Amino acid sequence: MNCDNKMNSEIFDINLHEKKIYSQNGEDGILEYIFSKIGTTNKFSVEFGVGNGFECNTVNLLEKKGWTGLMMDYGADQDIQWKGVLKKAWSNKNIGISENIKKYVKFSKKIIKRKERSRHYKLDIKNERITAENIENLLQKYQVPEYFDLLSIDIDYNDFWVWKAISKFHPRVLVIEFNSSIPPTQSKVVPYDSDAQWDGTNYFGASLLALKNLSLEKNYTLLGCDSNGVNAFFCKSELIKNFKVKDIEDLYRSPKYGEKINGVHIGHPLSSKKMIEI
Repeated sequence: MNCDNKMNSEIFDINLHEKKIYSQNGEDGILEYIFSKIGTTNKFSVEFGVGNGFECNTVNLLEKKGWTGLMMDYGADQDIQWKGVLKKAWSNKNIGISENIKKYVKFSKKIIKRKERSRHYKLDIKNERITAENIENLLQKYQVPEYFDLLSIDIDYNDFWVWKAISKFHPRVLVIEFNSSIPPTQSKVVPYDSDAQWDGTNYFGASLLALKNLSLEKNYTLLGCDSNGVNAFFCKSELIKNFKVKDIEDLYRSPKYGEKINGVHIGHPLSSKKMIEI
């Protein structure tokens, strides 16, 4: 067997490499795996929707792997805010007091660890409101290279439209939140509204198929989704032409979070609002 055939037989399977260090799910390990296969160039990352940097997709690269980059969030504060963390810890009234206590303890431990990390590494999070209209101006403002290694988008609502608006900048790898409550056979997205915010329901973002269709327009290939059904991973198509990538039906991951119906997670509470088909 020649070298090309051997490479062509290798399946790009990100779920075998999930590992959580500072990410919310297994994104840290997935990103390590992707870049072990395609290599890096300038080790520059851009992430917006990082909150206070407590859990996000690029902080491990910035802190541990020698990367540089830009982090942005609207209303971001570099100090951990107890009020916000406790609100998140007690957000699900349906799981009962004992489970909420466990969440409270878990988040309290994370706060302590984050403060310990902050003594050695200070996050520089730019306080910016991201819209489809201003995203490219912001990237220019902070001198982001035209070509860079990683972009991560998680703004809870207009993710699809912001990615669509980016044309002058070209990340090699992109991570973007998708709406896993929508099956992979449907191409749906919320209508664009620069002032809209997530209302806590499953009315947000875009389906995996909508994002895949957009990725094809931009010459990206869908690599897969994390096992919890939160983030989808894309790569410039020319970088993985020697690997096998599964079809969307096999790459899709259903939500492993939120409410349950008959013991099965359905994601965030159902909304009566209708998304648009594109």
